[in-house]
Amino acid sequence: MEVRERLACAEAKGAGMDNKSSVYREPAKDIAVYGEYDVVVIGGGTAGLTAAIAAGRNGAKTLIIERFPYFGGTATASLMANIVGFRNQVEPNAIQTTKGIGEELILELLKIGGAVQSRNAYAAKPRSDQKGDLSYCYCIDTEKFKYLTLKMVKEAGVHILFHTSFCDVIMEGSTLTGVIVENKSGRQAIYGNVIIDASGDGDVAYRAGVPYWQTKKDEASRLNDCLMYKISGFDPETKANGNLINDTMVLWGPSPGPTNAADADELTQEEIKVRLAVYDDLNEKKKENPDLANATIIDTGSLIGIRQTRFFEGEYQLKGDDVLEGRTFADSIAMAANPVIHYYGYRRFLEHEGYDIPYRCLVPRVVNHLLVVGRSMSSDQIAYESWRAMAHILAIGEAAGTAAALSVSQQVAPRQVDVRAV
Repeated sequence: MEVRERLACAEAKGAGMDNKSSVYREPAKDIAVYGEYDVVVIGGGTAGLTAAIAAGRNGAKTLIIERFPYFGGTATASLMANIVGFRNQVEPNAIQTTKGIGEELILELLKIGGAVQSRNAYAAKPRSDQKGDLSYCYCIDTEKFKYLTLKMVKEAGVHILFHTSFCDVIMEGSTLTGVIVENKSGRQAIYGNVIIDASGDGDVAYRAGVPYWQTKKDEASRLNDCLMYKISGFDPETKANGNLINDTMVLWGPSPGPTNAADADELTQEEIKVRLAVYDDLNEKKKENPDLANATIIDTGSLIGIRQTRFFEGEYQLKGDDVLEGRTFADSIAMAANPVIHYYGYRRFLEHEGYDIPYRCLVPRVVNHLLVVGRSMSSDQIAYESWRAMAHILAIGEAAGTAAALSVSQQVAPRQVDVRAV
């Protein structure tokens, strides 16, 4: 007969539970092993999907795990349908700083009517939409983005596991050897030589014990979240601020204010607050823009757009001075040039051609065989407000996938990879 032991948990008091708060000790049990892979990617957002594609193209047996039945993360699930950061703003040429899989993705989207140059004021002058001459930012058709990214991941030979949530880590000392996941088939173990945490909140790194910092409320400067929503039925000549493509437009919607989105209860309340406010938000926009008078909401993001939660300590922390001074690094894996969104209280374009993202920012200090990509990479606040742009995230993910594949083929730990080969 199964033994269930209930233990008093004083720490839980005041955390939304009653005065009989307790914990449940889950009985030990054997779980099935789903498989063993060279590279396991947790999360299929913009960082995770390029990491998986790069690892697969470089010959690694790769698995990508995603809770939704599509890729894109914030770009699709949160309807952040504006990919920015492909070039700097240094005139007269404003050179393109991001290429690789991110550029390939935009070029393929353009072929199928899935991307257009943004009307965003920061886009500067029009570009030719040719290789090496992309615009600063593109509005994307989120459904075509889902289609194309799935196609690209499949063509890279990557194994895909949708409808699956990460639960826990498998550790041998300070080395991460696998993950525990849960889905319709139950709880399963998955082993990997290299694990790439592209979960957005750094859930794998958190469970593995990597130190991190986080601004949970308004105790320090931070970026806030908002619910994006899509409308139709508006005047096509509208000047309203939104991402316009294929007769629809995505608008920035209500924001709940500073919230700890790495806490389930707080995130739930945040979602409730903004979803109940979305129609009032559109009505206010209609008052400001008569050309939205007949607009109707046809979609809301499946997830509120989360801008920041945890930042994990890597072998190097990218700093604001690195960004503002345009520093280069010997272990550079990408170049970024996006504005620092709140520097001195406004969007500040960089006064140089760009700065380097060091590989060491992806490598946690205390856990082996783990790479952290996406918005949880090792960084301070000012630096993050620049490199967070999706074009940069695409490039960082690609570098991580390439490094992971090299780690396997060279039989070295990820922190020992020769970055010059990346």
